[in-house]
Amino acid sequence: MEVISASVLYGLASIILMIGYFVSLRANDLIRMLIALELMFNAIFLSAIPLFMINATVALGVLVVSILSSSTEFMTLIIAIMSLDRVRKSVRVEEIRAGGEVQAGG
Repeated sequence: MEVISASVLYGLASIILMIGYFVSLRANDLIRMLIALELMFNAIFLSAIPLFMINATVALGVLVVSILSSSTEFMTLIIAIMSLDRVRKSVRVEEIRAGGEVQAGG
């Protein structure tokens, strides 16, 4: 079995990260934005794999912290989407304002 080199993993992680950025910029609703954020987090997890070849203990610590922060971020976004859907009956990105201001028509 051939071992995958670190450069291939970093290249794949970079491609997944760029796809996540592109989808995030083009997202029309919060569900697509959530999927894009998860793509970006998965790219970061993929880039952590070569750390196991260097120092497995440090890599495991980085991975545990990353998983905990990612799961917290995921739960927060799901709660935000559910709250927004209950209040506005929509998850469209155009209706979201910074600081929670309400649009005049909505």
